[in-house]
Parts: sequence; C-alpha cells; structure tokens
Amino acid sequence: MSASVKLVAGYKPPVGGGRTQEFWSKDRITAIRYAAQHGVERTILSRPRARGRLLDRLAIRDLDPRELSELARKLGPEGIDRLDVDAGVDFAEVHLRVPVYLGDMSFGALSGRPNIALARAADAAGAVVGVGEGGLHPEVARCRNIVIQWASGRFGIDRYMLRRGLAVNIKIGQGAKPGIGGHLPARKVVGEIAKLRKLPPGSEALSPAPHHDIYSIEDLAQRVKMLRELTGRPVIVKTAATNQVGFVTLGTARATAMGIIIDGAGAGTGATPRIVRDHVGMPVDYAVPVADRLLRENGLRDGFLVIGGGMISSGEDVAKLILLGANMANISTAALIAMGCIMCHICNTGNCPVALTNTIDSVLKLDIDWAVARVVNWLRAIERTLKLITYALGEDNLQKLVGRRDLLELYNADEYVAKVVGVELAEPGQIAWYSDPGDEPVPREVYMEAKTPVLGMGGYVPGYTTPAERPLDLLRIEAAQVTRPSVDPYREEIDLTVRLPDGTVYEAPIAVPCLEEPLAEAAEALGYPLECELMERPYAIALPPGIEPPQGTTLIVVDEELRGRGGRSKPWLEEWVVRLDDEAWSSGIRSDIAIVAAGDLRSAADVYKLLALGADLVSIRRPFRWLSRKIAGWPSERRREAYENTLIAITWELKLLMGAGGLTSYQSLQGNRWLLRSLDGEVAQRLHVLVAGE
Repeated sequence: MSASVKLVAGYKPPVGGGRTQEFWSKDRITAIRYAAQHGVERTILSRPRARGRLLDRLAIRDLDPRELSELARKLGPEGIDRLDVDAGVDFAEVHLRVPVYLGDMSFGALSGRPNIALARAADAAGAVVGVGEGGLHPEVARCRNIVIQWASGRFGIDRYMLRRGLAVNIKIGQGAKPGIGGHLPARKVVGEIAKLRKLPPGSEALSPAPHHDIYSIEDLAQRVKMLRELTGRPVIVKTAATNQVGFVTLGTARATAMGIIIDGAGAGTGATPRIVRDHVGMPVDYAVPVADRLLRENGLRDGFLVIGGGMISSGEDVAKLILLGANMANISTAALIAMGCIMCHICNTGNCPVALTNTIDSVLKLDIDWAVARVVNWLRAIERTLKLITYALGEDNLQKLVGRRDLLELYNADEYVAKVVGVELAEPGQIAWYSDPGDEPVPREVYMEAKTPVLGMGGYVPGYTTPAERPLDLLRIEAAQVTRPSVDPYREEIDLTVRLPDGTVYEAPIAVPCLEEPLAEAAEALGYPLECELMERPYAIALPPGIEPPQGTTLIVVDEELRGRGGRSKPWLEEWVVRLDDEAWSSGIRSDIAIVAAGDLRSAADVYKLLALGADLVSIRRPFRWLSRKIAGWPSERRREAYENTLIAITWELKLLMGAGGLTSYQSLQGNRWLLRSLDGEVAQRLHVLVAGE
C-alpha cells in the first residue's frame, strides 16, 4: 500500500446538532458504537416513548426492561451465547445466526473496502449482505453470504455474476427514493467501478425509475421465474413501503419468490432528492403488519420471508419488527455507523471524511480488519439481544414469534393507527407532534442553478421522527411499485397545465405571491399565476379558513394568514380546503369554482398534497419571502433570475413527486386523495384520507 494512503481505524465525533432533528441522533450513534466495541447492547429494551416511530411507542407485553437488563448483566455475553435459543432464520440454503440482511449498498455508492468489510462480517457473524446495483467487487465475490441485485440499470450484470450469490434480488424500489431511479454521480464512476459497471469513466450512472420489462405483477412473476431458472438460485424482491405494498407482497408470493424486502420511509441511501426522501412512502412499522396479515389471509405466509427495513438500529427494533410480522430486518445505515459513519449527509459528493462513500481513488481508506471486527461485534450484540428477548418470552426459536402482535402494546397513538397495525392500544395519544415553524433558507443550488437539493443517508420523516409544523406534514405521498409504472420525468413528459373554470390556462398550478416586480416578471415569463392578478377577477374572494364564501363566488383564495396573530388555531388551511372541495362536489358546482390554497407554505410537497386534497392552485410564500431578503441588494435582473430558478426547481420537484406515483398530468393529481396516507389517525379523519397501511 502506498505511503500516502491514510487508513481509517477509529471513530470520529458524529456531526449532529444541525437545524433539523433527525433519527440518527448522537445518542443513537453512540449506542451503535458501544455495541460495535463490546459485542452487547447497552440497552436491551426501552420503555415506550411519547414521540417517534411506532417501534418507539410499542412495548412487549409482560417484559420489564429493568429485569431484562439485570438478566443480561448476570448472564454476560458468554452466558447469553449458551442459552438454548435460536435467534436465526433459514435463508436460501443457509441458516443465518442473526436475522439481518445488510444491504443493498453498491460498489460505487460505497468505496469498495466497506463493501468487502460488510461481506466478510456477514460470513463471520452469520448474517447476509446484498451487494447492491453496480457490479460485483472481486473480493466480495469470495464471500459466501451474498445476494446479487438485479436492478433497473442492470449495470455489470451477466449470468455468471447472478450465480455467485445465495439468491438474486430484484430491486423494484427503495425506501429513501420510492418510484425514482438511482443516480451515481460521474465523479464516482472511475477505475474499477467504471469497469464493473461497464461504463466510460467519468460518466453518470443513471438507473431508470421503472424496470422497462416490469410494468405489472404479471411481468414481475415472469422475471422471478426467469431469474430462478437462469441462476438456479431463489429470488427475492425489494420494494419501497408504499400504499399498495400489501398487494405487491401478495403478488411477489404468488410469483414463487422466496421473499420480499419492504424498505420503509426514512431509509438511507447514497443520494436522493431531499423532496422525495422526506415525503414519499410510509415507515416500515406501518407496512410490515399489513403485508403479514394479507399473506396469512391468503394462505401464503408459510415459507415466505418478509424482510423489513428503514431506520432499524438495534436488537430491540428487530425484535419488535418480527413481532409485527417480519422474519428478518434489512439494516444498512446502522451497519455504516458501526464502521464509523458520522452522519454528515455528503455521501453523494465522494468526499466522505471516514472513507465509506468517498471515491475509490481517494488516499483515505477504511481499515478493513478494523471495520470487520466492529460490524461482527455489532451483529453479535443484536443476536444476543434477540436471544434474551426470545428466552424471556418463553420460546426457544425467534421465528415462532413472527407476527405475534398479541404480545405488543401500543402507547401514545390513536385507535385508527392501532387498528391498522393490529396491536392493542394500551394508552391513547397522538402520533403527530408539532413545533413552531423555522425560517429555513432556500438552498443556493435552487436559486442559483435551478437544481433540486440531493442528499445522502436518511432518517427524516416529518411528524414521525422529527416534529411537524402542521397536519399536512403527516401525509405521505404514494409511489408506483409494480401495480402501475412510475414515470421518469428525466425521460417522459409530465403535463402541469391548469385550466380554470373561466377558461384561463396556466403552465403550472403554483401561484406566486406579489412581493416585488422581479418575482412577478419571473412568474409571467413562466406562465404561472400571480396572487394579486387572481384577486382582480370578478367573483373572487380571499377568506381565512373557517369562513364560508358567499354564494356566487367562483374563485376562493383560502388564505391562512388573514387570521393575523395567533392564526394557527383550527381549522387548518388544509382542513378547510377539504371541506370546501367536498361541499362543492355535493352541491354540484365543483366544475364552476376554483380553490386556491395560500399561506406560509414551503415546498413542492405542500403543493402536491394540497392539490390532492382538492385545491386547484397553491401559493407557497415562505421560500420567496426568505429569498426576497437574501437578494434584496442584487440588481433587478439578477433577482428576477433567482426567482425564476427557484420556480423552476419547485416545479421540477413537483414533477419528481408526481412521476414517483406514476402521474403524467395535473388532472390525475388534483383532488385525488387516494394518493395520500396519514401517519396519524386523527389527521386522517380531518383530511378525509386513509391511514398509512389501510
């Protein structure tokens, strides 16, 4: 090895402490590192919390956390190992000691040496690892417990590679970016990565959103059978947790696949648009119980593996996920944390400071032996926690506890969520938790380059792992996963044209506040409506939520800011839009009126959700107010350009969200509440949408 190479063989302080709370906090990172150093977890079982994931609000009936910790202390690691308890699972032709699937992190997203460390650790600890999309690293190919991925880009795929693993994984989607394709930046496609992906060095590796030969459950079944016959290996399917995940699970089981990986919202990745990461798909603890129940009701549960992933960090998480209905856990981010990830969210840049996601030609290299030891210890710690919990529940085999939701109690949630998840509600409460709005800046790439922000890693689900500002944040957006094809806005047209009842046509449903002339000029150049011009129409009126419009009104601007100080009282803007939309339909006048939602709205996700709830146009004011202060001293032409870039970026993000759900036009989005699911039952009732998992 060259003298200039710098080996990373230790932990650096985690970043944390940013503006936005996230799931992977310093405390959680510290807990994972403790397990990776000592081979046992510092906390075996926690008491239910008032906030956070459903997993955090669940308790295992009749197990006392203090007593379990005391038992762990008395037994010690060696004593736990001697317990006559099997915490493993049968996977293909191998019995795994620990029910953990490490994956699917590609050679390219990771820098090679981390891929080797994960594969070696999986062999040593009795787990299994997915190699991800992008070719098979030669050293990884030497390991036994690997799964080869068949993804939409098919980079580096051939029949010989497909036969190197225990199984083949057809990747339909992933939790961090449901309904959109993969993206490996050109700066990372060099050397061996370019060679294995069979791409010219320095070119971007773009995976299409859908497989172009899988547009239905029937197509999926054909691919499962084809790959099984070609390779002689069992096949599993990886999908994001979306509204139709239960039906995708049934279709996968009927296709004779060995199992399904359900990857939940908040899962990690090397690079994804922030707007998709934060708003699309549902968390895994809503999805797994539904998949398990549907499989049982259709006689397809026996012998079929359900693997759940997305923000799983501990043995306790794995145990609860298994009780909810999974056989195994899909864990990626926590494994990277065990190898030194500090959660700096720059995976896509190739400049990882701990040598996990940097470019392969970087002088900074991960010490493979150190990393293998840490991951093996961490997996041993999870295995020991699972053995203890299984033993304490009076069983000798963890798989006997799959789907035992009767052993769980849910706290600080509502009856609607409890019913969907199938768990007894022990203490009622509200899933949603709110905080005062912040003054979030508009990223520079938005107003300077018209680009959507791209981030690495995950763990951010508003109102669930982090506070929400409003009920709108508790709504999760649908993505297409096999039941219908997603639409790739890079390659296909998405029509945002809006025609109001009076015949006026706009290029997009994004109304623009009349803050200053350069912003108005930018809106007019793009063909977007201006708020002030909308109010100049006859029979137009602006009212705060809670006030009924007079008869004969044809354009209703529901402006939450007309309430003035203390304007956050009920009803919310989103509630009133739903009410006005429903009343107009029941009165037979919906085609004669236009509803405009306006207020302190923030992003394309707000636009999407309000359109789906029933608005015709949506005005988002917060980013333009912030930007008007930021660029106040700029020349008029530069200000106009910054506003135009921002509008273009917001429009592009709206297209990304629509494409993820397979929508090709504004007409297929407007008023389509089926595209939304709520993480909170009370919010679902107020906004007339279904609970996630229904």
